[in-house]
Amino acid sequence: MSLLKLRDKHDLDFKYNINLRENILNLNIDDYLDLAIRNNKKRRFLFVSKTLGKHLPCNASDMDSLGKYIVEVYEKKYNYLNCGVVISFAETGTALGHSVFNYINGNFEFIHTTRETVEGKKTLDFLEEHSHATNHNLYYDDLKYLKNGEEVILVDDEITTGNTCVNLIKKINELYPKKRYTICSILNWMDEEAFYKFKKLEKELNTEINFVYLFSGSFTFDCDEDKVENIIAQSGNKGKVSFKNNGLKVSYISLDMDKYPQNNKYLKYTGRFGIDKKNQEDLLSIVKEECFKLNIKDGEKTLFLGSEEFMYIPMLFAKQFKEKEIYYHSTTRSPIVHLDVEGYPIKSKFIHHSLYNEGVVNYVYNIDKYNYDKCFFFCELNKDKFDFAEIINIISNTNIKELNIVTFR
Repeated sequence: MSLLKLRDKHDLDFKYNINLRENILNLNIDDYLDLAIRNNKKRRFLFVSKTLGKHLPCNASDMDSLGKYIVEVYEKKYNYLNCGVVISFAETGTALGHSVFNYINGNFEFIHTTRETVEGKKTLDFLEEHSHATNHNLYYDDLKYLKNGEEVILVDDEITTGNTCVNLIKKINELYPKKRYTICSILNWMDEEAFYKFKKLEKELNTEINFVYLFSGSFTFDCDEDKVENIIAQSGNKGKVSFKNNGLKVSYISLDMDKYPQNNKYLKYTGRFGIDKKNQEDLLSIVKEECFKLNIKDGEKTLFLGSEEFMYIPMLFAKQFKEKEIYYHSTTRSPIVHLDVEGYPIKSKFIHHSLYNEGVVNYVYNIDKYNYDKCFFFCELNKDKFDFAEIINIISNTNIKELNIVTFR
């Protein structure tokens, strides 16, 4: 299958071509991705997922199904080993990996990498070389199956060169050699040279490295760098907004959920420090109990908006309201060029400072394009009300009439 996509309107010239090698579940790739331009010269393009719940709004069940599909492919190809750990990559892959962990039938723990710096916690630090934010931490010390398990499953939305996985596999294997590593993704764009790199690594580490994906293939991408740079320069900081008095009603909701015992700044169930299957059962139960505190009337078009790495738990809450018109996605660190033209996925951009890390800029895309009535904004950390001023300003620049800021106690 070959897909040729051209974008040549309003001075944003780029084109890309996808050639699919494998589509194991016979899914329609057009339902899952589009392509946008990044404000990052190291890697100019970004495959924007339509169902991952990051940059674009989606149905929460569609996002959760991605994990289910990956597990389905895994079980078609491999038998489970004795026990192991599922590791997903921050920030875009955090919810995807957690979903894989939820549906996997083996004896696994789950953890995701994080950009958070936590004092007093032992970490594996490694690099994601092409990223806008290259440093990752893996606070692994509370995991028993990383030490004595047989398999590590790495989960990300997309694998292109595999270099990030190589970096992490080497780090893990220095401490706790594994019988098998399995790299799972929605998209796998690795070429023969990249696959050979892993074959070589298998021999070096005396291990097995396998791949699971929904789509694999190759692509070509080309853009006019001068025109892209000109558009970026013209857009500047247009995403910064001031408050518009449009009658926005702002409420604060506090939900009951256990905090991490060694550092109650963070929730216990995100996977930042590792969780097991019993923790996951507890999380699903708590979400069902607490969702009744979120009031949605019939006919209200509602957005559930996560924040940065905090994606999976907001998705679970959104998934509870199956009879309502619910959309779900998250804020992001990823800088994407926005252009409001037909056929281009990222039409608007709003900028705010991170609620988690001082000096870090975040973005929320297309929030003014769907005529939502209500928004639930989820923040893992307990912050003062004035810390949410920029979020309130953003929402006031949309048609949303009611903003509920959701935190946890």
